[in-house]
Parts: sequence; C-alpha cells; structure tokens
Amino acid sequence: MSKVKLFLTMISILIVVIPITVQVIIYRDNPVDLILPPTFAALLNGGTDDLSTVDVVDFAGMSFSLPFLSEEPVFFQNNTIKLIYTFTNPLDGKITITTMDAKMVCTDHKFKLGDTFIEPATLEPKQTINFNVYCILSTTAIEHIATHHQGQDSINTEFENFSVDLTDIKIIMPHRKLGSIQIPQTILKHQTLI
Repeated sequence: MSKVKLFLTMISILIVVIPITVQVIIYRDNPVDLILPPTFAALLNGGTDDLSTVDVVDFAGMSFSLPFLSEEPVFFQNNTIKLIYTFTNPLDGKITITTMDAKMVCTDHKFKLGDTFIEPATLEPKQTINFNVYCILSTTAIEHIATHHQGQDSINTEFENFSVDLTDIKIIMPHRKLGSIQIPQTILKHQTLI
C-alpha cells in the first residue's frame, strides 16, 4: 500500500512540476511575461510595443480601461492647454491618481511643446471621474506653432514618455496619441510678429 501511495504522490508532483518547469524554460529570457499578459507587462515596463492607441488592457480576466481624453482640449490665454480625461476605477478599493507625467510633442515634427501636470484625484470603487491635465506651452513651442503650422487651425499632438501613477500602480508608455488640438488665434497672430 505504501508503494502505491508513494507512486501516486510522485505522479501528483510531476503533474504540477513538469508544466511549470516547461513554462519557466520557455520564458527564461522574459520572466515578466510568465506572470503578466504581454500588453500589460509592456505598459508597466515602458516597453517598445506601439501602445499609443491601447485603451483597454485585460489583466487577470478584468478589463482595465486606461484614462482617455473625453472632451475637446481647452486653450487658455496664458498658453496653457487643459485636457480633460475620464477614468473609471475597476477595482473594489480606492485608487488615487497621484501623478501623470508626459511631454506633449508636435506629432509632425517631434518638437517638444511642453510638460504636463495634473490635479491629483481619488476614486471610490467603480467610480468614474473627470480629471484635468495641464500643459504649459513654452515660448519656443509658440514660435514653432507659428512658424511650422502657418495657415493651419490645429496641430497633431502626442505624449512622449507618458506615465500615470495610480496609488501603487504605475503605467508607462513611450507614446500616447492625443490627436488634433485647435490652435488659438492668439498664436496664429503671433506669426505675423516674428
């Protein structure tokens, strides 16, 4: 009886150990993919995949929507652009959006327009909120728009080195497309002064 028990114990161990060993060997060069889905791992690690248009990430069977631009950008006279993002907390606990860092760039010329900052916000479980992201355009950005986008009424933009800190979760993407942002008349009039 003890031989049968020992034999069955060995088979049980092999049933568990062999598949795990095979997976570890397959993912030996990239152990993160062993645990996390590749898209989510790339978001966390700032991977080189083109994730600029990824809006929903599947993590452990749960859809996780990234913050998305929900309204037209607003341009203020102090050369500040306000972007309004919407985000839904997918978790059963609170999430605090502590920081969002990115450089806003002109998509056509890869010219840096300015750095972004946010107003931190806390979300209750399953709550959806709008939060504001601001970008202050530099003087060289204003000159770039007036010179290189003469006659246009909008400029294509994207974020470079986009990262969002959500409590203990950090999402990093090399690029995040923003789309077209309306160029205010004050900047278009600036081109005649140059």
